Parts: sequence; structure tokens; C-alpha cells
Amino acid sequence: MSWASLVHAAGDWQVADAPLRFKLELLQKPTHASAGYFASLPDGGVLRGGKPATTVVTEDGKVLPSYVLWQNVENGFALVFAKPEGDPKSVSVYIQPGGAARVWSPNTGLTPGSILCTSPGRDTLAAAQAMAALGRVEGSVHWGENPGYSQAAFSISGDLSGRPKPAAFYQISHVDAPSAGEYWLAPSFHTGQGELRVDGAKVELKEKSKLWGGFGASVKLAKGLHRVEVLQTAPGSGPYSSNNRWGGLMYLEWKTPNEPLKNIEARAIKASEMARSGSCRLSALESREGSPMAVARVTPGLVYWFGNEEPLLILEFSALGAGYPADAKVTWTFPEGGTLEGSRVKWLVPGFREGRVKMTVQSGKAVSAAMIPYFGFSTQKTSLERADHREAFRDTLAEMLSVLPRSPDPVASWGDAWWNNIFRTVEGGEGEQLLRRLFGEHFEAIRKRLAPAQMAILEDVFLDVTLRDHPEENLEWLKKFFANTQDAARQNELRFREGELYMYYLNDRKKADFLFNGLAAARSGVGERARIRLGDMALLGGDLNKATSFYADVQNRARALRNTSGVAVGASVTRQLLTGGTVNQAVAAPRAAPDLKGGALQEVSLAENVRTLTEGGFLLEAIQGLDAWEAEFPLSKISGDFILREAAIYAKLKDWKHARPMLEAYCREIDSSSYLPEAVSTLILCVQSSKADPASIRGIVEKVRDRLKFHPVASQLDKFLSSTAPASR
Repeated sequence: MSWASLVHAAGDWQVADAPLRFKLELLQKPTHASAGYFASLPDGGVLRGGKPATTVVTEDGKVLPSYVLWQNVENGFALVFAKPEGDPKSVSVYIQPGGAARVWSPNTGLTPGSILCTSPGRDTLAAAQAMAALGRVEGSVHWGENPGYSQAAFSISGDLSGRPKPAAFYQISHVDAPSAGEYWLAPSFHTGQGELRVDGAKVELKEKSKLWGGFGASVKLAKGLHRVEVLQTAPGSGPYSSNNRWGGLMYLEWKTPNEPLKNIEARAIKASEMARSGSCRLSALESREGSPMAVARVTPGLVYWFGNEEPLLILEFSALGAGYPADAKVTWTFPEGGTLEGSRVKWLVPGFREGRVKMTVQSGKAVSAAMIPYFGFSTQKTSLERADHREAFRDTLAEMLSVLPRSPDPVASWGDAWWNNIFRTVEGGEGEQLLRRLFGEHFEAIRKRLAPAQMAILEDVFLDVTLRDHPEENLEWLKKFFANTQDAARQNELRFREGELYMYYLNDRKKADFLFNGLAAARSGVGERARIRLGDMALLGGDLNKATSFYADVQNRARALRNTSGVAVGASVTRQLLTGGTVNQAVAAPRAAPDLKGGALQEVSLAENVRTLTEGGFLLEAIQGLDAWEAEFPLSKISGDFILREAAIYAKLKDWKHARPMLEAYCREIDSSSYLPEAVSTLILCVQSSKADPASIRGIVEKVRDRLKFHPVASQLDKFLSSTAPASR
């Protein structure tokens, strides 16, 4: 029975006895009509493990000769089919039960190329010969189109999937001889064992000369396409060389009949001298009964790989669900035990490891399942300076945690790469969803896994991101973290945070004052910071003299330390205050005179550093710089632009509760300053952006307007006042 007799006239289902069909979009056309199209089609269990007998049909019902190259249940099958007439956009590949797979052979008339088949973990010619036999192959064997390189169009650079050595390779190609005659073929095998076959015959290689390309063989070729096969092994371990200028593992050169070459015996085969099969994209797998079929596309995503850590990457699994019924439900069950639902999901996987996810599609009583293989490899470039790249890691990990089994706790087995990437991607108001899940559901496992210093960092970031919108919850976490540490210095840090919570977010300055006074008695980094906060409280309360006294007291001690230290200006106090260490009053012999110039330069440097980091969006670093600036020069709050730079950071975080109070106090208490115009403009921006009642700052704006009546900012203040009603009494 001929293929054509099996096909109905063009219609919805063209091959009556075929239960399944793949839909393929035709993309790049073949370079030669006989090269046909190459397609890699999945199995994973949906084909019931049988050898696929295929019938390829165009949209108008024309049958195209089709042949299997390789097949296994794990990866599916590689198919080559004839180029259709005209310019169709798609074809259907029907799978028929009971029929033997038609395996490609040279007498089919199709000349596919260049297709590379790989057996990872094997570095023997026997493994390459098994792939050269075509048909059924081992489950780990995979394949793909090999485009070569501009300098070496005919080449093998390594495993196209990114898997490391060792491996065995078999490549089938067809080269286009421009004329009949004697050709000199010169393969260069850079590693392992290699074998070259031309039109099915093994080529015996020998040395012709010491010139470039002098090792090879002379072969008579007729004009036209000729099958050239390469069997290659890659022993050793680790990745393939990144320097593929000359084709990686091997490349092939030749000299055509009567071709003039100087000082060389052969030159690289050009891309135009090779046949390339056309390419396809799988768009759907459909069943004759209309039930949905489990078939997916795996897309490599961002890679998080730093230093010598284990690489982690995001893979996207998407169902090819064109034509799925409305009630179809797609689920993915991962090796770790978690199950996600959705037609498109993402998962973090370790790099350079094999894995399989079970995909299940259900519609009514109809169920289809397949095992989708993947390998942890991607070439996407990742930058942690990009907020969307940080967010992708956090969101993917948070979704994974929502479905992973709770016993044993998955976070307990995470290696350093997982935790370091968490630390890298949660900062500056980012990461609340992930951190809330980690602390809310995995607190005990985290405590056992992380060192106290690491735990403190994660706690601080979590407290930062929950502070603005959930102050009451933030207080409960502070208490929990306090109860779970016996370190006195850490407890004092948490008390300080509690004081700021009451000061800015819970509107209880009496409790804040009590906490800061208790901490201020200590001669330590946190004690100095507490005294600065007492100065802030005084400024907020309208007592500029008291605030100045607190600031000056701390700044004088910081200056005294700079002037008695042999360490570079600013390094000692900043480092000690940032780490909460005790200030060392006897580091080196005192200097002859205070370094006032050095202190002034350092203050300017700290201020400019904070500005630059804020404008660049590096808010965590900007806050750290702000802390260092405040620790050494707290008087900058009233004599410099510290409060403006602080407000700019918290405005970017949309934390108006922190940004606004000190601006109000500055505008109210400072009579004359070059920073006053910017301060009042920023205050108005805070009120408008937070949708607060503008009347609440009308009195302050009026006073500043009176002081700056001849300044350009006066017009902005007039506009604000004209649109703002007086505060109700």
C-alpha cells in the first residue's frame, strides 16, 4: 500500500489510522532541495516506546518521504523529510501504530546535513559506530543540527547540549563537489580517535607533506553532493575548549581539483560547499480523539554562577498546548518532589546535571503524561546589577518553596551557591516574598544551616523589607530574633532597630527615647548610633540646640579617633561602627595636630559616594555609605546635605514614613541654608507621592517661603500653597 493511499483529501485529520500527529512550523529552508528538513521530535512515553512509523503530510494533503535517523524513548526521534513544493508554512507528522520505522539510508535520495549525534559519557569508537548504524540508540544519546563555525564550517566543537567530556560523536554531512576529479581531504582530529568516511567508505589517512593540511587522503569525487561522515571520541573530563577558532575537536579541509593553493595543501571547507537541512519548530502534538497530549519545550534561562560555586540556572518548561481544551490542567512534578501547575513554569536546577520532570495533562477523564528530560546548561548572560535578574532568581526560588515537601526541609540541603545567591539578590527593599516564605516556614532549618553572622544578615534584610508596610509584624519578628540569639552585640543591634521602628513607623517616640537612652550608655558602635538617634529625636521635637549637642559629642569622638590613629583617614571609625565593634582609643601615637583638612575631604567623599550610589540604584550600598557618613559626621544633618541624601534613598524605596520626618524638622528648624530649597522641594514631593494631606505641611512651607521669597524655588512654593487649603482646626 502506498503512502498516498493512506492519506485523505486535505482535511482535519489526514491519516485515518494514525492516533497522533506532530505539527511543525517550517523555518529556514534547506540549502539544497535534497537536504530536506530536519526535525527533532519528543517522546518521553507518549509514543508508548514503539519505533515511530511516520507519514509527513503538507497542509494540502501531499505526502512527503520521511525517514528516522535515531530514536530512543528518552529523547524521542530525529526525522528527515523531503522539501515540499511551493512555500508551505507547516507540515504534519503522523505517527502510525504497528508499522516499522523507515530508517534513512543513502538510497532514499535525501542528503541531510550537518546533523551531530552525541553519546555523553562514552569515549569509544564503538559508541560512535553504534550511532552511525542509525535507528534505535541508547537513552542518553541526543542529536541536533551542527552549524559549525565561520572559520570551520565542517567541524565538531563538542556536545551541543553543553554536557562535558567524555563523549563519542557521529556527524553526518554532505559536501558539494564543484567539479569531478581528485580531491585532497585533510581532517584534523584534535583529541581522541577519529574516523572519516566518504560515501560510506572509510578513508585511510597518510602524510603527504609537512605543509598545512598535509595529512589526509586523495579521493575521487563526481560533481555534486557526497556523504561525509565523521566518528570522533572526546576523552577526559570537564568542558570543551571555549577557543573554537579551528573547530574545537575536529575540522575538515580540502583541496578541489586544480585549485591553486600556496604553501598549504588544503583549506577550510566553506559553508557554501556544504548541504544544510532546513529547520523546523514543533508547535503541537495532537491526538485523533482530541484529548490533550503531554509535550513540552524546555528553554534555558539565566545562569547564576560566580567564582568556584556550583552553577544554578533557571529553566522554563512550557506546554505546547495549541488546541488544548479549556478545562485542560497541566502539572509538572520535579525530581525534588514539588509539583507546579500551569502551562508555563520555571524551576531552578543545578548546572551540568541531568534531570527529568514529569508532565501531566488532564482534560476530563483523559490523561496524558510524559517524562521531559533536561540538562542544566545555558548560555544566557546574567548580571546582578539588573533588578529583573535578581527578581527572577528570588521569584523562582519562592515559587519552588511553595510546592516542595516540608519534610525533610529542602533548605537544609542547599549548598553555599544557593545561600550566596539569596544574599546577592535580596537587597534594598527587594525580596520580601522569598524572605517571608523562608522565615515563616523554614526558620528552624535556616538557623541550623547558617552561621550566626549569615543569619544576622538575612534577618536584617527581612526586617528592612517588612518595615515600611508591616510595622506591627516587624516588631514581632524583632522579638523572635532577639529571643533566638544569646549574643549581646546582636541583641543591642535588634534593640536599636526596635527604637527606629517606634521612632519612624509606630509613632511612639517615648518608647524610642527609652530604648536609645538605654543603648547610649555603652561606649560602642551601637552606643554612638543611639546617641545620634537621640539627637534626631531632639531635632524632631524642635530642640535644635539639644540635637546639635548630641551630634557634636559623637563627631568630636570620631575626630579624636581619626587624629590618634595611624590608619588612613576614615577607615578605622567607619569600619568599627559598621561592624558594631568597640572603638579602640589607642591605636597609634597621637599626631601633632588635628587633621582638619583630611576630615573635610573625607566628609565630601562620603557624601558624594552616597549620592552616586543612590543615583545608580545601588540602594543597599547607599544605605551602608549613609551609615558610615553619619557615624563620623553627624553634624552634617544640620550643616550639610545628609538629610537630603537620606531622603533621596528612602524616596526611591517609596518609604515615605522614613523620608519625611527629618525633612520636616530640617525645614522647620534651619533658618538659612543653601540646602533649604532642595529640602522643601523634596518634602513636597514626599507628601504628594505618598498621597498625604498637603495641609499637614502648609505651615512649614509658608515659613520657608518667607525665608526664600527671592529664591527661584519661591514660585514652586507659591504654587503648592495656592492649591493647598489651610489645615483644619
